[in-house]
Amino acid sequence: MAEHKIMSTLMRPFFNKGKAASFTVPGELKNSSRILCIDCGELSDFLFHIPLLTAIRHRHPGSKMDFLVPEIHAPLVIPSGLARQCMIYKEGQLNPWRPAFATLLRKLGSGNYDVAIIMSYSPQPKLELAALASGASLRLGPSHKDAWPGVNFEMRPGKQDDGYRGDRLKTAAPFLGFDPEELNSRWPLPLEKLRQMAQQVHFHKPNPDQMLIGVDPGLGKTGHGFALENTQFLVRQLSSQLACKILPLGYPQDNKRLEKFEASLSEVPVGLQRDTLLEMILLLAQCDLFVSGNTDFFHFAVAQGVPAIGLFSKDDGPQWTPRGRPRARVIPVTKGEKVDIETLMEAVEGVTQGRTSTASRVITTPLPDDGASSGSGVLPPAEDAPSHD
Repeated sequence: MAEHKIMSTLMRPFFNKGKAASFTVPGELKNSSRILCIDCGELSDFLFHIPLLTAIRHRHPGSKMDFLVPEIHAPLVIPSGLARQCMIYKEGQLNPWRPAFATLLRKLGSGNYDVAIIMSYSPQPKLELAALASGASLRLGPSHKDAWPGVNFEMRPGKQDDGYRGDRLKTAAPFLGFDPEELNSRWPLPLEKLRQMAQQVHFHKPNPDQMLIGVDPGLGKTGHGFALENTQFLVRQLSSQLACKILPLGYPQDNKRLEKFEASLSEVPVGLQRDTLLEMILLLAQCDLFVSGNTDFFHFAVAQGVPAIGLFSKDDGPQWTPRGRPRARVIPVTKGEKVDIETLMEAVEGVTQGRTSTASRVITTPLPDDGASSGSGVLPPAEDAPSHD
């Protein structure tokens, strides 16, 4: 018996209200709606659902949104202006054999929710049952064979799942009463904090001719990544061509990897606070260019309109490749393959729309011939490891 069926049997008293409820679309979304937004812990999936949430907020300003999130994402949600209430859960609370799970279901059941949105594109049995226990009549979530009854509005990918995940909600928008163009991909960052961070960046990088280039050396969404030497090599290539400062950015829990990467760099501006996830994202929004593998931060850069270059391996499928975005470019990279400076700079020139030739001084001094930074462009070996997620 599937895990969700075992839990459903044990917790049946919590689910009667949700199972019995019927819904209509788009009628379920209105100014008086109470909406439960459930975060599964995948930052990119959360990001890809933000366009729907902001569209609901703009169309139905009287609706009330509550969020159920892991602790690490709460600092992003609380200042966003979307949340009426932010409930934090820990992994242990999702264990159906512990009283804490029943307590969580009971709390959600008292919220009188009309809509529950499970912000995930992969099965989430425990959180789908949490949506069912909330009593919401409309429960939007990932499509899979065991989705019912936790999910009754399934987000189904195309037959080949080859469309960018960041655009998938646009196909469902008309059913929910929205024009796809109403879905704005940007995360609603707090304006006052953005202004403060812009001032900090100006203070620590007073020369406007210098580009601020963010780099995430973290592992990608498919569990694969490139060796730190690979990313360091590419950074040296950029630094040899552009007047720039390099800013390592990534998940705060990846601090050891970030610190190891940063230790080899000499162009990092000193004094910019990068202790929290919110600070990292605020700094990302200030970058003139962002370079990384298929990471959450790459997709954040794409959503915020920051010029972004993704260094994708063969394991990063088309569902992770943004399309129709002039400020985003993906460069396929495989182990042992050459990435020459012309290819890299062509991509930089394209996504920055000429920023490199108009505001940034080009440096012509050649790189020292230390082997790792030679012009051959041969990449160091790739690195495979479990994703931080």
